[in-house]
Amino acid sequence: MLSLLRPVLKTLLRPLLPLALLLTCLQAVAEPVVRIGTGDWVPYVDQQRADGGALSRLVKAIFNAAGYQVEFVYYPWDRNLLMLEQGNLDAVMPYSCTTARQRVGVCSEPVVKGEIVLFQRTDQKLDWARIEDLKSFSIATTLGYSYGPEFDAAQQSGVLSVQKSGKEDTGFRLLELGRVDFHPQDRAVGYAMLRRMFSPEARAVITHHPRVLNTEPLHLLFRKDDARATQLRAVFNAGLRRFAADGELERLQQALYSGNPDQWLSAP
Repeated sequence: MLSLLRPVLKTLLRPLLPLALLLTCLQAVAEPVVRIGTGDWVPYVDQQRADGGALSRLVKAIFNAAGYQVEFVYYPWDRNLLMLEQGNLDAVMPYSCTTARQRVGVCSEPVVKGEIVLFQRTDQKLDWARIEDLKSFSIATTLGYSYGPEFDAAQQSGVLSVQKSGKEDTGFRLLELGRVDFHPQDRAVGYAMLRRMFSPEARAVITHHPRVLNTEPLHLLFRKDDARATQLRAVFNAGLRRFAADGELERLQQALYSGNPDQWLSAP
C-alpha cells in the first residue's frame, strides 16, 4: 500500500519545494545576519555555552531586537583583526579601543570595563609600582592582546622580558610551573580560566597583585570605511544606550565582577 502511495505523495509535494525554498530566502532577507569574530574569553565569551557567554547574550539581544540574527565565529585574536580588515567579518569583540586597532576598524561605544591585573604565584612576594619595575621579571603574554598603553609600549620597545604565545592558556601554565613571574590578564577572565584549567590545589598557588595594571572599556570593533558596518554600529550603539538607561549594563558589570555572570541572564 505504501509503495502505491509513494508516487502520489511525490507528485503532491513536488510543487511545495520551490515554495519552501522561497520562504527560506525570504526569511534570510527579513533577518540579515551580523557576522562577529570573537575568541573564547570566559566569562565574557564562552564557546562551550549555548548562549555564548555574558557579552554574547548582550550583543544578540541588541541585534535581535533590531531584526538581525548574529553569527559568532571563534578565531585567535590577531586573526579576527585580519579577517575584519579583509572584509570577512562585520565586527569583532571584545576589544579595547587602541590606536593600532582604530587603523583597522571603528569602535562601538563602551560595553563593559575590563580590569587588567598581573597574576603571580602565592609563594613569590613580588611587588611593583611602575612599569619600569617589571624589567627584572619574566612575563608571559598572549599574541593579539592589549594590556594598556604603558605596558604595550614597553613590550613593543623590548624593555620587558616577555614570552609571547598564541594560545590563551599558555601564560597560566607557565606561571603554575614557575617558569615566569607574571601573567597579565583581565581579572574576571583570569579567575574563570583558573577554575577551568586547574584543580583547587593547583589554582590555590596563583593569585593576582592588588595593583591594577590597566582599566579600559571593552568594545565591539566594526569594519572601517564600510556602509553596512557603519549602519550596524549605529544600530548596536542605539541598543546599548537603551540597556544603559535601564540599568542593565551596570547590572551586567557587577555580575562580571562578582564572578557569577549568570546573575545577568536576560534582556529587558
